[in-house]
Amino acid sequence: MKRQEYLDFKKRQQKEFEDFPIAYAFNDKQLEEALEKLGATKNECVSVFGHGDIVKRENAKALIKLLERHTKELREKLKEDEEFAEAAFLYEMDNHEYAINWTADEDVLDCFNLDWEMLRKWGLHHAYDRARRQHMKNAEEWGMI
Repeated sequence: MKRQEYLDFKKRQQKEFEDFPIAYAFNDKQLEEALEKLGATKNECVSVFGHGDIVKRENAKALIKLLERHTKELREKLKEDEEFAEAAFLYEMDNHEYAINWTADEDVLDCFNLDWEMLRKWGLHHAYDRARRQHMKNAEEWGMI
């Protein structure tokens, strides 16, 4: 049940991001298409992340605020509901090939914009450990380890 709650949470945030006026370009043709999609000129646009993203300069702050709000909402949800946190951690462990990846913990924590210190500070390390144990049990049953 909490797993579905996490997936619904992610889906809602993803929809908000997809609805934001942003385009991507990695070559000149794609840049032309992106500018057309945004209804803007090259001089009216910026890259917020520096990885092919293009937004109108006037929307850059709104994009940053959207992502900051998403991070804040996720962190609040993790802190207020340990079962939700455990389900979220387990989902991302399963999603990131945790049992066979040498950077597994960092990959999972990056999904939540967290580090070990924050995990401990917020008392979520027990939820994380339970998720890890469940993932490893599942991985063994799946024949991954």
